[in-house]
Amino acid sequence: MLSSVTAAVADPRSAAYRLRSRVDRSGLFARYARLARRAGLDRVWLVLSFDCDTPQDAVVAWEVHERLLGLGVCPVYAVPGQLLREAADVYGRIAATGAEFINHGDRMHAFFDERAGRWASSFFYDQQPRKILREDVLGGDRTVREIIGRSPCGFRTPHFGTFQANEQLRWLHGVLDELGYRFSSSTVPVWGFREGPVFDRFGRLELPVSGGGEAPLSILDTWSCFEAPDRVRTPADYEREAAALGVALADAGAGVLNVYGDPSHVHGRDEFFRAIEGWLELARPASYDELLQAL
Repeated sequence: MLSSVTAAVADPRSAAYRLRSRVDRSGLFARYARLARRAGLDRVWLVLSFDCDTPQDAVVAWEVHERLLGLGVCPVYAVPGQLLREAADVYGRIAATGAEFINHGDRMHAFFDERAGRWASSFFYDQQPRKILREDVLGGDRTVREIIGRSPCGFRTPHFGTFQANEQLRWLHGVLDELGYRFSSSTVPVWGFREGPVFDRFGRLELPVSGGGEAPLSILDTWSCFEAPDRVRTPADYEREAAALGVALADAGAGVLNVYGDPSHVHGRDEFFRAIEGWLELARPASYDELLQAL
């Protein structure tokens, strides 16, 4: 949701990457590809994930999932435990197709704002005591195992853009290590250019989400282009940025299109599905588990 889009890594080095993203994008993607090859990835991969943060997502999730299966893509799902329990029939049906489910915490982290008439973000990890966060991570793990019937091996922080400091990520990875998780996908795009599409700086493997092709440090998400009430970017901008990202990675020769969205934002939106079709011309689709098996 919106909070993860505007946050930046609290590190002076990120300023250098912001400058390079404006004046030397090809060089930035070439560096990213070198780091990808160093990690063991010698081609372009596509991992599509959905953060299902509201009940609206459950209403349309199966239709979106079925359409993507028809294209040859099986998305990964990150659903807060409370919503996973409330819509167990929908997400259980999706899981039966082989879809991977990762831990996305247990509590709802969105609420319906009656005055605004829309869903808004809540329960930001950077604003909570660590005891509460630990309970949320453990509760999310328990719910995925109970509802989906499989133990998750990965995690995504709710509104992850606000939880990017080195100390925060090290703490998170420590909890994931206790659970035996293999990875997290809870970092913003600049980490990918700094460390690569898969890195272990904080303990477990971390897989940063992707930015756009023209704005590589800005998360390419569906909220900012399809749903945000104050959005300045449009669905056409999403499609254009997606195409530019695909070209940049194809030219560089290696990397991960690690893109996420919300089903309710893209249901019936042809711009999104055309973006997926474009990526499939140059990238191999995979779940996180399948991608990590290739390392």
